[in-house]
Amino acid sequence: MAIQFELYKSPRPKDEEQELYHARVVNFQHIDTDYLAGEIQIATSLTKGDVKAVLDSLSHFMGDRLREGERVHLDGIGYFQVKLNSLEPITSPKLKANQIKLKANVGFTPDKELKRSISIVHTQRSKLKVHSATRSDKEIDQLLTGYFSTQPILTRRDFQRLCGFTATTAARQIKRLKEEKKLQNINTYYNPIYVPTPGQYGKTEEV
Repeated sequence: MAIQFELYKSPRPKDEEQELYHARVVNFQHIDTDYLAGEIQIATSLTKGDVKAVLDSLSHFMGDRLREGERVHLDGIGYFQVKLNSLEPITSPKLKANQIKLKANVGFTPDKELKRSISIVHTQRSKLKVHSATRSDKEIDQLLTGYFSTQPILTRRDFQRLCGFTATTAARQIKRLKEEKKLQNINTYYNPIYVPTPGQYGKTEEV
């Protein structure tokens, strides 16, 4: 099966005129522990429960070793090691330990066997349209004005459909509109519902 990919615009420096793109994998199938345990069960004499128990223990004991700053090597897979970061720019070698924090991700260097197993791949342009529409701030304001002329409230999903955005782009644009005091959330943080602020999108100014 080919790896599905799509092309996305790369961030462009202000002095760069040519538009550049980068390829991004868009295979959205998620493989979990249960699936892998089933695959290993078929290929070995182990039961699915045995495999899951081993993987759970592996995660636990790897975490113990990584917390000690040790580098963990899994044969045929690769090396795992924690990464550190500073709370502020380092300007002196006398940095104190309390100014160092753990990075959110764990560093991984694959073994040759793993790299070799994925060295021959086939790629295919995805048939899914996962891009957001390109809309200016003015176009978004016009769409919202029309929307609120007939609808009293707006959800992120409504906004996504209205503008033809992906969920990520819709969330980013809503954040901008809230910061610009054009939209306000009248519900909870985890289940937001938006309405225009006074004077925006046809809503009259409060007296």
